[in-house]
Amino acid sequence: MTAFDRVLIYRFDEGWNGTVIAEDRNENLPSYLDLRFPASDIPAQARELYRRNRLRIIPDAGYVPVPVQSRDPAPLDLSDSVLRSVSPVHLEYMRNMGTLASMSISILRDGRLWGLISCHNREPKRVSLQVRNACDFLTQIFSLQLEARENTALAENRVRLGAVQARLLAHMAAEDSFIAGLVDNPDDLMRLAGAQGAAVLTDDRCWLVGRTPEESDVRALFAWLSEHHQEDVFATDHLARVYPPARAYADRASGLVSISISKAHASYVLWFRPEVVQTVKWGGNPQKPVQEEGDSRRLHPRLSFETWKETVRERSLPWDRSEIEAVGELRNAIVGIVLRRAEELAALSEELRRSNKELEAFSYSVSHDLRAPFRHIVGYSELLKKQEWNDLSEKGRRYIDTIIESASMAGTLVDNLLRFSHMGRTALKPRRVDMTGLIDEIRQRLAADSAGRRIQWVVGDLPAITADPVLIRLVFENLLDNAVKYTRPREKARIEIGSRRKDGETIFFVRDNGVGFDMKYVDKLFGVFQRLHRMEEFEGTGIGLANVRRIVERHGGRAWAEGALDQGATFSVALPDSIEGAA
Repeated sequence: MTAFDRVLIYRFDEGWNGTVIAEDRNENLPSYLDLRFPASDIPAQARELYRRNRLRIIPDAGYVPVPVQSRDPAPLDLSDSVLRSVSPVHLEYMRNMGTLASMSISILRDGRLWGLISCHNREPKRVSLQVRNACDFLTQIFSLQLEARENTALAENRVRLGAVQARLLAHMAAEDSFIAGLVDNPDDLMRLAGAQGAAVLTDDRCWLVGRTPEESDVRALFAWLSEHHQEDVFATDHLARVYPPARAYADRASGLVSISISKAHASYVLWFRPEVVQTVKWGGNPQKPVQEEGDSRRLHPRLSFETWKETVRERSLPWDRSEIEAVGELRNAIVGIVLRRAEELAALSEELRRSNKELEAFSYSVSHDLRAPFRHIVGYSELLKKQEWNDLSEKGRRYIDTIIESASMAGTLVDNLLRFSHMGRTALKPRRVDMTGLIDEIRQRLAADSAGRRIQWVVGDLPAITADPVLIRLVFENLLDNAVKYTRPREKARIEIGSRRKDGETIFFVRDNGVGFDMKYVDKLFGVFQRLHRMEEFEGTGIGLANVRRIVERHGGRAWAEGALDQGATFSVALPDSIEGAA
């Protein structure tokens, strides 16, 4: 769209180092994909300007700045001007990169600079206002999508860890001592923080589970924490940096998260993560971001962008925000058990429900507010196509068709997301559902959409069940629609629907002979926005199976899948005989 020689997405980490996570280019400029650049390459004042001004462009790094004359003796602030001059150091940096033109569009997340879409060109290049505005608009849409996806992932992790936390709370409530409820359930204790080892310590006792340092080392760490870190939650993925003795056991405890239970009588729960050795590729030596010249000590940017490799040791995988929140909530729960067991447990459960409702409300609000803009885009584009079609060039017609198609797809995605969030906000209305009739109705609708295809339907005995008829119809519409879609490459598709009884449940299955999937990705199937096939091959938004799981779990049931690549798949849902108490 911009015809720049290289366009890349540059993401900042917690230390403001930037990594190129995506790239598109021609052969005029070298690849920077996966390279990391130190924070000094974009200093704090420059990052603040990027945050304030979403789009910055330098058409020619060899320009000669023109001074602005002002009657006011005070310096003129041109921070927000598109035409303001930039630092000579930055222009020299560009020339050292071999680029004479650049454009950067800021990616913001909650008002904070998340990264940049950065465009480079070997020769000077001007970009029209229309293209700049389009780039700015697309980046804002990308930021909204990024925020929605990250919040959705965070919400899913919170729900998953909330279930683990609930089990730990139940174990602790059933024991005379909360410690017994933790150490007697080591898998859940470690799963709560995604750790491989854990320890519970008081002044006179030490319990160890999983992979941990020796007890003497853990006690020494406990003494250091008691003296220097009495905050409720302490987390680091580089323990040796703040506590040098930890280098001796980096293979077991390079990462630490701890909660302080009591400040009067020191007691802690610790979680450990082992060292993950990484080779980081820097765009030049990060230890030499600038050069100095002569007696004036004038700063110059880096001269070389050759790949410089660094082996990073004594660091673990970083602790996720949801994991830190989960251990923090566990800490609050433990304090509550110690002080007021039954009353505090009830309050915490209510708080968790409220938090989940707030997350659902957020998802609902975002998706609801995005519906109208996408409909306006489609509507006005179709009006333009209808009224101005004959006056447009072939390229212009193609642009309009692309806008309509993309906006319609985005609108469908928003509608599905709205439906997904709406499911958690409506009460179930269970009644008796004739499954045989329901499946026949869905098949008839699908037959109209798949006319001309050879599909063999095998329908077994399908008993009636008690469920919300609207939601359970959506479950089987998604499953059968997927079966029809993913058997499309087959000359003769075979789709089987059946059921069986087991342990007070009715298990329904939908089996097909379609493209299947690799079982190592099975955990992704039921996630929001997760797709195992390219959109060009099979249409869809990646929300359908997430809806299936959510509806089934609200009925107190389970959903799972089995398959093999190019050998078909079987999707199963188990529904209990009674849904009393289902959420």
